[in-house]
Amino acid sequence: MTLRNRVTAAQRLGRVHARYFRRPMTLRNRVAAAAALGVLIVVAAVSAVLYFTYAASLRSRVDGSLVAAAQQASTILQNVKQTVSSGKGPAPNLDKPITVGSIELQLFTGAPSVGQPTSFGPFNDRDVAVARNSQAPYFMDASSGGRRSRVYTAPLPGMSDGGLVRASRALDADDGALRTAALLLAGLTAAATAATYGALRLTAGRVLRPIGELTAAAEHVTRTQDLAARIAATKSADEVSRLGASFNAMLAALDESLTAQQRLVADASHELRTPLTSITTNLDLLEDGAGVADPQAPELVRAAREQAGELDQLITDLLDLARHQEAAPHLETVRLDLLAEQVLRRTRQRAPQAVIAADLAPCLARADPGAVDHAIANLLDNAIKWTPPGGPVEVTVANHQVSVTDHGPGIPDEDLPHIFERFYRASSARGLPGAGLGLAIVARIAKANEATVAVRTGPAGSTFTLAFPEPAPEGTPDAP
Repeated sequence: MTLRNRVTAAQRLGRVHARYFRRPMTLRNRVAAAAALGVLIVVAAVSAVLYFTYAASLRSRVDGSLVAAAQQASTILQNVKQTVSSGKGPAPNLDKPITVGSIELQLFTGAPSVGQPTSFGPFNDRDVAVARNSQAPYFMDASSGGRRSRVYTAPLPGMSDGGLVRASRALDADDGALRTAALLLAGLTAAATAATYGALRLTAGRVLRPIGELTAAAEHVTRTQDLAARIAATKSADEVSRLGASFNAMLAALDESLTAQQRLVADASHELRTPLTSITTNLDLLEDGAGVADPQAPELVRAAREQAGELDQLITDLLDLARHQEAAPHLETVRLDLLAEQVLRRTRQRAPQAVIAADLAPCLARADPGAVDHAIANLLDNAIKWTPPGGPVEVTVANHQVSVTDHGPGIPDEDLPHIFERFYRASSARGLPGAGLGLAIVARIAKANEATVAVRTGPAGSTFTLAFPEPAPEGTPDAP
């Protein structure tokens, strides 16, 4: 019986249990019932094989005893003749069976004839042929006096003019032994099933304890929304332990995601409020003063437009961050040098005052071309922002890496661990444009593309390096 059939049978047993006892069957009882059902089927099958083997063995022994008794017929007949000749007893009636233990012998000293009546029916052609030794002896099951017997017919030994001997034994003589064997095997089957169920019911609680803890933890999280709940880790490496570890990892990921969302909402609300407040203040000044006739009106409108532009850029960065965080990247083999060249061309058009030196060696990488384009653009914008006017920005592509170097003041040690956090801005960057999302987007893109981003900084500037894993040798470059 397959495991699936065992589990199905256990589920049916559970439904019957719930129907008649008005309570659901626990997983421990289901596991014990399924195992006990499997043991019942296996032991019952083995018991059936043993029973029929034992019955066949008894029948074979009976046949052997009938053959042995028939072979002793000549000795019995000689003993009878000696008794009669010595006058020690009357001549026996050979028409009646002679009992030898549990076997009855019928001796036919004369040549049998077809139709001659016997206790087991008249002789037939086969019996006549056996008496003449032209056919082998044979066994048959026959009825006599309402009792079924096993009958062996053979030629009577020592008779030259023919003769037959029939040895018979009641078929129900071994019913007691078979009944005892059947009861013993049935008891063994029941005992094995009950012992299996009891033992597994006692041990299943310990084995299934992690599942109980997992259920309790899930119910606790559902009831309290507490994603910090965990189940105790075990040292084993079975499926139950792996399920517990996966559950803990899932809760940790959910907790991290929820915390990140809450922090994003809090940071975004704070960052969005600043440009909105400036825009509202400028509009209020226009409304309270002489309106557009106010000499300061152009300056106020320009400031409002700048704040609106910052607000639009902030919303765009937030959308990009969410998109790169949630969506799976479309990875393909690309030319990093061609991607960087496209970004440099757009940047030079947008910021012609920037001095950019490029060293772009042909280089392949496995990445999402759109996301990597965005990351290189953010690194380049960050370098331009920190490089003094007229200072060069260096872009290098080689060995599956893109490096962008600025010649700014460098990153202070206290700010270095936080530069890839969302909305983090160093104290020296408070007066510069931006909301602190550019490098966070770069870090997110690197993680999604199985790449790394690192920074090397000093008083003469900083170098950001985006490193990608080496693509498979059979990869072919696709157009970026």
